[in-house]
Amino acid sequence: MVKHYTEGEIQSILKHLTIIIDRREKVNEHITKPFAEKEIPIIDRNLDVGDYGCQIGDKTFEYDFVIERKANLDELCGNLTADRDRFEREFLRAKARGTKVFLLIEDSTWEDILTHNYQSKFKPLSLIASLLTWQVRFNVTIMFCKKSTTAKIIYDTLYYAVREVLLYGD
Repeated sequence: MVKHYTEGEIQSILKHLTIIIDRREKVNEHITKPFAEKEIPIIDRNLDVGDYGCQIGDKTFEYDFVIERKANLDELCGNLTADRDRFEREFLRAKARGTKVFLLIEDSTWEDILTHNYQSKFKPLSLIASLLTWQVRFNVTIMFCKKSTTAKIIYDTLYYAVREVLLYGD
């Protein structure tokens, strides 16, 4: 692989990383507040896919990668059952344009799924099968985190994804 920028140039460029938050994203003060405290710029606008993307200057990376955030397993179960068609269309759009999706699920773990530590009647084995199938079918990376670390996980995921693009190209 041919490097496009030096490490020093990349660090300088990444200081201008701006987080894009989809306008439809609700109840996210636990994310926006840490961004504000760290003076990380944010833009609220519609994203075709995902809840969080990023840009540097006029260069947007939302077609390269995005983060789809779920507040908990019950929200995810709703997306995989009652809203499955809409949810699947979103991931099909991402796949069609080559967008990498990171599915970030708050306050949850694989163990929570296995022990049915959520309210939905969606069975643990069915939920696991859906997630693992989604991961393969749509090239999704599934991540779990505590609500208190969501902002950091979002920022770091986008930061290092952009860093790879800057370092090695598309």
